[in-house]
Amino acid sequence: MTLFGKNKRAARNAYTRKSARRPETSEGEGRLRRVLRRIGGIFRLRGKASGNGARERDRDAPRSRSGLRRAAAVALLLAVAAGALFGACRLSLWLYGQATSSSFFATRHIDISGNVRLTRDMVLEYAGIKEGDNCLAVGISDIERRLRATPWVAEASVKRLLPDRFVIRLKERMPSFWVQKDKTLYYANERGEIIAPVESENFLSLPTLHLEADTESALPYLARLMTDMQSGGLPVEASAIASVSVSAAKGIEVYLEDRELRLSIATDDWTGNIARLGVTLSDLARRQELRYVREVRASDNSVWVILNRAAG
Repeated sequence: MTLFGKNKRAARNAYTRKSARRPETSEGEGRLRRVLRRIGGIFRLRGKASGNGARERDRDAPRSRSGLRRAAAVALLLAVAAGALFGACRLSLWLYGQATSSSFFATRHIDISGNVRLTRDMVLEYAGIKEGDNCLAVGISDIERRLRATPWVAEASVKRLLPDRFVIRLKERMPSFWVQKDKTLYYANERGEIIAPVESENFLSLPTLHLEADTESALPYLARLMTDMQSGGLPVEASAIASVSVSAAKGIEVYLEDRELRLSIATDDWTGNIARLGVTLSDLARRQELRYVREVRASDNSVWVILNRAAG
């Protein structure tokens, strides 16, 4: 009995030493084993808590082993899925880095349309893009935001066509007037809203707009004036207008410098006043009497023609 006992202890010690010399596992395998041991411990604790003796533990042992196997399988699947997801993310980042540094996606063509006042170089400068930039590394929303932030661009859309092309479409703010503010001359749109300062690079001769106080309600008629001239409702060319004034008393006043003629249009019954003024101007031109006229005023369903002194 003594020899048997010693041999048994020696065999146990040898097995322990052999187990201690097992090769180290990887970090991922160690985590998986720790998870499995925790899950197994939970099931063993449940088995102990529910048993009242050796017989009950024996009866619950197959169920505990079955639960442990199921938990181990679930943990293994989760570990595999996590590893695959982590690997896919690393692969995606690597592919993105390769693509954004590859000359295959270098920008070679930039098509621009809709620019009237802006030159191609100005559009590219505002957009912050140039030929040679990596097509994938450029943010389309950033280009559109920078273009819309410029004073001349009302709308902008950008399309990327892989591997090497961008298409930029613009809608510019079109100037209709000059407006002086704080001793600086600005371009203004058809509603009198300031666009940008008048500069030599983008010089355009336009009528000067004068706005008197408390004329906000009359400003929308500026756009209607430009529309009526373009449609022929008012037989006046925009290039012949030297200045436009907006006042509460007379409404919209247009001064034609080459003829030294002033046209006044009241904003009440705008359509009727434009029609009556157009008929009167056409009749005066037909009779070659415009050179004697200093002012034509349309208001209160009537038209008044004021002659200059030379006609008297």
